[in-house]
Amino acid sequence: MYEDFMKLAQDSLKPAMKLAENNTALAVKLMQSQAENAAELMQNNLAHVQALVETKDLNEVVEMQQKYVESLNEKLVTAAKENAAAIEAAVTEAGKIFEGSLADVQAQAKKTVEKIEKEMNKTGKKAA
Repeated sequence: MYEDFMKLAQDSLKPAMKLAENNTALAVKLMQSQAENAAELMQNNLAHVQALVETKDLNEVVEMQQKYVESLNEKLVTAAKENAAAIEAAVTEAGKIFEGSLADVQAQAKKTVEKIEKEMNKTGKKAA
């Protein structure tokens, strides 16, 4: 009976471990993305500022600034979409983990309860 409880506990933890792995993978992916994006933005910003400093024509400076802002906006939108897709994939995977594990846990719990009831009935009959 103790073994049944231990097996049930171990089996119950499997979905939590899968979920933790899923969350860890998501966190790593998002952190890598953020680090790469931050480095790229810093490099692009520095290059843009250097180009602005070297430019003498005010109209050219305004044009460069507009292009830079448009480019920056595109990069930020792309990064946001990639991050949203990664989060959506992780949420979908978490849903699959919960769906499958809930049915498994319910079936195992039912079997364990049935075994306990049988053991209790045997013990009750012996005592009588």
